[in-house]
Amino acid sequence: MPAIVKMPVLPLFSVFILTIIVAYVIAWLYRNDYDPMKMIKAYLIYALPFLMISMLLHVKIMLIIGIYILGLIILVFRNQHYFDH
Repeated sequence: MPAIVKMPVLPLFSVFILTIIVAYVIAWLYRNDYDPMKMIKAYLIYALPFLMISMLLHVKIMLIIGIYILGLIILVFRNQHYFDH
């Protein structure tokens, strides 16, 4: 069997959903603040717990990096939604 079939999906899905939720929450919390550095700092603070949880769930490091970057992209675009309104 290929390695992708053997990989457990629940840990990967868990960190993926957690990242999306955190990105949405950070964007919502800073929706009235126009300083993007505050959001970036908040997302950087999320990096350490995210890394520890991902390592405990045995998610591959490349997937951890990819999911973290995806969360940053979601944060940027979601925050732009609040700025446009």
